[in-house]
Amino acid sequence: MSSFEQAVLIVGAGAAGHGCARALRTEGFSGPIRLINGEGAAPINRTLVDKGVLPGLLTAEQIALPPLPDVEVIDARAARLDGTERAIVLDDGRVLRGIAVVLAPGSAPRALDAAIAVDGAVRLHAMHAARDAQALREALPEPAGARLVILGAGFIGAEVASHFAEAGARVTLVGRSPLPLRAALGTEIATRLAALRAESVDARLGTEVVAIRAASAAATPAAPSDAAIVELADGSELTADAVLVVVGSRPDTAWAGFDGAIAVDDRMRVEGADGVYAAGSAAAVTGGLRADHWDAAGAQGAHAARAVLHDLGLAEDPGPWRVTTGFTLMAHGAVVAGRGSAALGAAERPVELEGGGLITELTDAHGVLTGVVGWNAGPHVARAASRLGVA
Repeated sequence: MSSFEQAVLIVGAGAAGHGCARALRTEGFSGPIRLINGEGAAPINRTLVDKGVLPGLLTAEQIALPPLPDVEVIDARAARLDGTERAIVLDDGRVLRGIAVVLAPGSAPRALDAAIAVDGAVRLHAMHAARDAQALREALPEPAGARLVILGAGFIGAEVASHFAEAGARVTLVGRSPLPLRAALGTEIATRLAALRAESVDARLGTEVVAIRAASAAATPAAPSDAAIVELADGSELTADAVLVVVGSRPDTAWAGFDGAIAVDDRMRVEGADGVYAAGSAAAVTGGLRADHWDAAGAQGAHAARAVLHDLGLAEDPGPWRVTTGFTLMAHGAVVAGRGSAALGAAERPVELEGGGLITELTDAHGVLTGVVGWNAGPHVARAASRLGVA
């Protein structure tokens, strides 16, 4: 077998791919590592797009991931997976083969439902790459008094709404859920966040968008306008100087022949494909759990690396994957910190703290602690996280 074929191929240079390559090197793999970067630009820390680039605190260059020594980066888009041959066909026709393939292509912003009538003369904004944050800044150069409509009330929607509201913009947040982020944060903390949001944002929750049309008759698909009219299912209309769409993400897996997230076992092995692994937001671990948060994706990539090393006879079994990493949501003056994740149907145990803080412990059907979320209670979350996985 040639040295070319003894390489570990990693598709995706984001959190999971970067974490996988780094772990392979730090844990002793001496063979070639080929990291396929299909972004068309340097890979970045996506958590800093809305936290750093949007407010103008950081540039795209400053949120770029650090280079990995002795790792070959191939700037090309993966076009096809041949799992039987452990090969990746690139969009330029090249074929790469390896002793193992780790699929970590990440996700792409989810589009609005096809049933929504969207005028092609409207420029809809996203918040996925640094250029998206820069484009929204340019659309609203003077936020004070500007009208921003945000479609999607998840983590990104909450943080962007908070940023522009603090800058004096008139923000309307539209979400399908009557209580956004309840599944991730627990009822009590999601309720507290909703109460804070109501003080500075016009929240239209439990409703859906019906149509989006250009506010100016002069706008055309060739020369789209940021200004728009957003029509809701209740018949109301929102006038916007810009519209941001953050309604979730979809796994970037169609190129590899998968419909949605890639099913993997608790060692990140792709079902029915020997020597092929998947990690990050493109993977669904046993039970359907996706690593949507940056730290979780990075840790999952490292876990996939350890599984690769074990399967090659170079390391011990890493054991089953479980989420112990954290996330932070900063909105409307509050800091919400979490560790672990909420199991499907998780039971909630909120605990009030002195000084107005709160932690909510999330347990599965067996009473095992799977996640903990804190409201202005970071140190308490860190201490409680030591019990993750314990009944």
